[in-house]
Amino acid sequence: MDDDLPTDFQVIVVGTGLVESIVAAACSRIRKNVLHLDSRDHYGGLWASHNFEGLQKFIKEITTDPSRQLQVYNLIEKWYIPKESQEVKQEGEDGKTEDGKEAKKVWSQADFASEYRKFNIDMTPKLLFARGPLVELLISSNIARYAEFRCVTRVLTWMSDKLMPVPCSRADVFATEAVSIVEKRMLMKMLTSIVGYNEEEMDNEFKDWTDKTFQEYLTHKGLTPNLIHYVLYAIAGGTNAMPCLEGVRECKKFLMSLGRYGNTPFLWPMYGSGELPQCFCRLCAVFGGVYCLNRPIDTVENKTVDDKKVVVIESKSKTLTCDHLVLGINEGPKDLLSQEHSDSSDISRAVFITNGTIMSSEKEPLTLLRFPPLNEDNNATTVLEVGPATGSCPKGLFVVYFITNKVVDAETDLMPYAQKIFDMSGGEQTEASDKPKCLWSLFYNVKDTSATVRDGVEGVHVCAGPDAGLDFDRAVHQAEEIFKKICPGEEFLPRAPDPEEIVFEDDVTHGPEFQGEQEDADGDKE
Repeated sequence: MDDDLPTDFQVIVVGTGLVESIVAAACSRIRKNVLHLDSRDHYGGLWASHNFEGLQKFIKEITTDPSRQLQVYNLIEKWYIPKESQEVKQEGEDGKTEDGKEAKKVWSQADFASEYRKFNIDMTPKLLFARGPLVELLISSNIARYAEFRCVTRVLTWMSDKLMPVPCSRADVFATEAVSIVEKRMLMKMLTSIVGYNEEEMDNEFKDWTDKTFQEYLTHKGLTPNLIHYVLYAIAGGTNAMPCLEGVRECKKFLMSLGRYGNTPFLWPMYGSGELPQCFCRLCAVFGGVYCLNRPIDTVENKTVDDKKVVVIESKSKTLTCDHLVLGINEGPKDLLSQEHSDSSDISRAVFITNGTIMSSEKEPLTLLRFPPLNEDNNATTVLEVGPATGSCPKGLFVVYFITNKVVDAETDLMPYAQKIFDMSGGEQTEASDKPKCLWSLFYNVKDTSATVRDGVEGVHVCAGPDAGLDFDRAVHQAEEIFKKICPGEEFLPRAPDPEEIVFEDDVTHGPEFQGEQEDADGDKE
């Protein structure tokens, strides 16, 4: 590979996280000469999705390599099921219980290992707002053809010490029995005023609330505690301290995405969020991007070559040069980056595999649950539950993700929430319970990745890693800002043609090119 790899590029991208992959695709799309590297043997970095075997490899890397613990730490894996399968007496000859329901499979660690390919477990699970920046970009660029999505089927909240469905649409609001008729009218009036909010208009409904909390505003408008819970915690995903205008913006984003694809505002990528960086990598490759995995970089510096300042990279004893280097925060030499963060802005995450859904449903649910803080020291917690229909796990199982901002450590921060909705006892899987049984769990913290490049290194653009937010907005905005610095005045990811629209160039230069050239003897377009 060293012998074949060219040395001079306009743009070199190191890291295949989402931000880096969007930038690589955008540059390649306008015919920039792009080299895309990654120090690992797989795409995505901390944005990746792993099958169960790949996840075990990831866990081993983190626990044995101190350098990886600069990104991920406090990692705790726990099993609640036996290593090997055990014979279980069936309730009946047809494999059903006395009440006619199908008996649940009893899982072992060996079963997980044998069906490892059926798992796609996200390191950074996120949802897409149906009218959010990423969906609009996927559509306008024609990259959407590389991916599949499923609609989130329900939004839940934790209220009065139990799970409750959140009415999302107008039909839901008027159908629910959880709020009175008077409350329904108040809620619809409130949501209508939020949808009409325009941040650029100085004289608007919210002009006097810039220094107050969203809860204060909702209380001032006369909403009942019941409605305040729905709007503040479930729709805005906030806490009592959420600033008013932030709450309004989050609610408007939620409401504006309703009805585009389903009954909730959200989409989930089939086979996990790790599919999305690969979609942009595919487009980059289609337009000539060169890919090389297992390729760490050792040094980065500026040099002047032929009176032009370039970025020079040393990688596996090979010297590469480029006009612009796009660098994933976890991919660069540590002396290049100046990290600025406090422990309080780190992220606590957990993944659970369970033998049932957290709340029964006629059809397989795809769930967003927003937990309000359980006490004053906690942050709000986001929970995502996905099942076999998303390509995330084998039939009979669910994968459930927990995300919050770090307070103590991932296990301390998130276990109290898990215990509210799961049976964490590790008892018999066939025992009757009103909660799904947790079969396996993984807790871990992720470092905050705000960073700046040290002075004196021109042409280097650093991409932050995943944040604790529900959606991909920050990643899309950062990618666009980096692209504008590299390619000022150029369109960000214009529509890519469909395969049948592409006219390929001949290997031999043969004068001016015209659209609609003749097919060669093999029937291929030239």
